[in-house]
Amino acid sequence: MVRGPKSFVNALAMVVLILGTMASALGGSSIANAASSSGRKTAEIAVFSPFSGINAEYGAYEYSGCPPAVNLINADGGVDGFNLKCTIVDNRGEPADAVPAARQMLALSSHLVGIIDANSGFLSSVVPIFNQAKVTDMSLGGDIEFDKSTYPYFWRTIPGDDVEGYAMAAWAKAQGWTRVAAIFSSDSAAQGNVPGLVAGAKRFGIKIVINESLTPDQTSYATEITNLMAAHPQAIMTEMDPQSAGTFFGQLKQAGGLKTQIVGSSGTLGISWDTAAISGMGKADFKKYFKILTNYAPSSGLAWDVWDKSLLASAKELPKPKQWATQIYSEIPYDNVTLMALAMLDAHSVKPSVYNRYLGIVATGGHGAVIVHDFAQGKAALAAGKKIQYVGVSGVIRFDKYHNSPGEFAAEVPGNNNSIAGLLTPAQVAAAEGL
Repeated sequence: MVRGPKSFVNALAMVVLILGTMASALGGSSIANAASSSGRKTAEIAVFSPFSGINAEYGAYEYSGCPPAVNLINADGGVDGFNLKCTIVDNRGEPADAVPAARQMLALSSHLVGIIDANSGFLSSVVPIFNQAKVTDMSLGGDIEFDKSTYPYFWRTIPGDDVEGYAMAAWAKAQGWTRVAAIFSSDSAAQGNVPGLVAGAKRFGIKIVINESLTPDQTSYATEITNLMAAHPQAIMTEMDPQSAGTFFGQLKQAGGLKTQIVGSSGTLGISWDTAAISGMGKADFKKYFKILTNYAPSSGLAWDVWDKSLLASAKELPKPKQWATQIYSEIPYDNVTLMALAMLDAHSVKPSVYNRYLGIVATGGHGAVIVHDFAQGKAALAAGKKIQYVGVSGVIRFDKYHNSPGEFAAEVPGNNNSIAGLLTPAQVAAAEGL
């Protein structure tokens, strides 16, 4: 994730607390079908994500993209006689909690027209439920089994976790590394990176000197650290939960092995991870050695300017909204909500069963399509009888036949005012994939 200055950390924690409290108060969902102050009815976009538990930050990032989108949509007349509303649904980041939360949401929401989620690791538990209910779900979940999804109501605007693994291999090649270590937790979300990393490294002639699957939250990783140090890697590729990261890197430093670059996946996101890693490594070594490889979009351009203005005007829903301005996992949900609304306009319906197929149409445009960068531009072009292609904050969306869209990657130096160590083009990642 492209993150802002370190000063946003405390504000992020506050937003997580506020949103978690709101989700708890809502009992997981709310019915949104009352008349709005404009006289238009209200339709619901559910933010179905973790707002409590160890991954609570994911929900906060994703929710922060929703109000700026719906505020622009509603200010421009809404969609087909409806205003849109963002509703928090806390799935706690666990399949055992997510399934009943999904069923409760579908049962209680009388006018649910779309879902955005950040559900890496358990898409297979909830996507079939959404698909059976014929509700469009635009996802930030990276589960690799959805690289070839057969669910018509599932759309993903980030690459799968295996693609991030390929990006890690591409980054290693770009740095000239020939020996790297793969140190990933044993959970499915973290392990999703490994196949792409291994295959991409092999394609580039890079040796994986050790491929360690860590049992999360152990009190000691002495054996794994001994093996790692004996392998003498030039860099460590990793994803693990915060508690494991604090323990592992703290013990690695104590053993004298913290002497090489560490590249984390987008799963090493957020203040909990940073705080834990810093507690182990120390702040100076964290800044010196650690980079996060994640999806990237430039913080400039026509689409970003509209997003930034609407974000800053959303202080009622988002305390200290400026902290989200350059967060890719806030920008992408903003694009997802905007794309759904434009598909609704093109289909002349807010019903997912009607507008769902239009998502690919307004994203790809086709011959003669007008490129638009926000909802107002798209609405005006459609009203004039033109075809449109929405190119938002996160760039061009290219859905394949499995409803997946790739993206550009960046290696970021966290806590250093959005300092970017380097970019990977789609072509570099594709080379790692052998495409």
